Amino acid sequence: MNKMQSIGSRSLVAAVFLWLLMTGCVSRRIAWSPDGAHAAIFAGDGLRVCGPDGALSEIVLPGEGLAEWFPDSRRLAVVSEVGKQSWKDLEKILSPEERERLVEGGNTLLAQLKAGHNLTDALNTLTGLGEYEKNAVAEYLAQAAGTEQQAGTNWDELRQKKASLIQIRIGILEGGQVTFGPPLVNGFQKIVDLRVAPTGTAIAFTAEGGKNGELQLLVLPVDGSAPPQLAARNTAFSSDWSADGHSLVYVRAINDPTGGDQISLASLTRRMILNAAGKIDIQTNVDDLAGLLFDGNNKVRCLTDGRIIFASADLHLPCTALDMPQQPQLFALDPERHAAVIPLIPRSVLESLPAKPVFYDVSPDGKRVAILADKGAVVVLTLATGALDTVQVAGADDTASAPVWRSASELCFISSTNGQPAQVALWNNGKTRVLSANWPAQARREFLDK
Repeated sequence: MNKMQSIGSRSLVAAVFLWLLMTGCVSRRIAWSPDGAHAAIFAGDGLRVCGPDGALSEIVLPGEGLAEWFPDSRRLAVVSEVGKQSWKDLEKILSPEERERLVEGGNTLLAQLKAGHNLTDALNTLTGLGEYEKNAVAEYLAQAAGTEQQAGTNWDELRQKKASLIQIRIGILEGGQVTFGPPLVNGFQKIVDLRVAPTGTAIAFTAEGGKNGELQLLVLPVDGSAPPQLAARNTAFSSDWSADGHSLVYVRAINDPTGGDQISLASLTRRMILNAAGKIDIQTNVDDLAGLLFDGNNKVRCLTDGRIIFASADLHLPCTALDMPQQPQLFALDPERHAAVIPLIPRSVLESLPAKPVFYDVSPDGKRVAILADKGAVVVLTLATGALDTVQVAGADDTASAPVWRSASELCFISSTNGQPAQVALWNNGKTRVLSANWPAQARREFLDK
């Protein structure tokens, strides 16, 4: 595959770039266990556990985050934010390299403040640091001797900055209660996706890197025996484990995305991560399975029959701006049986599809795909026939969470039509059942009630 840096005329590039901009990231606040017995839900007041009858547990963890169940439906990996970290708290867990990096950032920030820059502009000069690292730099500087005098009019705003840590922990559900072990990750990288290996021995997660907002794919052992290891740079937000549970399949940009109107080519890539014993042993060689346009929202799902599902613009070069596809297409690739990439959505259906199939979820049996559109619209595509079922038409607002399958027949989604209050609901072949009708106000706030 040639490492092209950009493609097309200005008008074509602008058309492609506009399409990419129209697909913003959608959160996933609901995760059902493989046996369908429990859902981990980051409600308005934190993580709670819900049953198929809608009964909601007490708060398990406060705040926002992301959860993913293990294959045993008993354990779950949870990403959460732990706020109000003092510099003394941070020094206990920082490596010498991390501490030096933050202290150096503090010196740079102080120099900018002394030069007369406001705090916002001064923080923006720390281009190699992410949002959470910048807050940690501000926390370090606020406690350093002499900062109040040197920061001048920026002092009040500086000391109001609060540092937070991003943690990954494993919880065990027993008797309706979740008990957590020690953090496997204590860091400043924002984590946007989480996937537990089918072997149950490792976790893959996508986190923001420190360069141009890139995303990185990392893996760590569940037993905490080693820190996270980098599997790939410049990836899209959601990867998946292969059917055999030993490789990761992901979309990666071939060249560093530069922003602006430059379009980056990408590869659907497979890389061996776990050895036969289920231990992390990242292989140097990778398999580039297919080429596509890079979009940070690219998502990959691997089915148990070996097929790999992904979304991409069905773009054929050369073409004009008028030939640009208006919607991405869903594709399937079976690298062990067929060399061709197969489009999944019939063209007649694709043209009338009210959704952009970037945000999708495949049913556990691999037969149907739920697709989320703007303003909360949800449709279900049957892969074998191309038939499209409308779960929910577009409403007034975007949904608070992407839809997710509870089982092969039941889809969990945010119901928000007819001007009624939004609800967490289950859809089963045309029939909808509400789960959240009796949830307390604090669980609904900033989640269902906005």
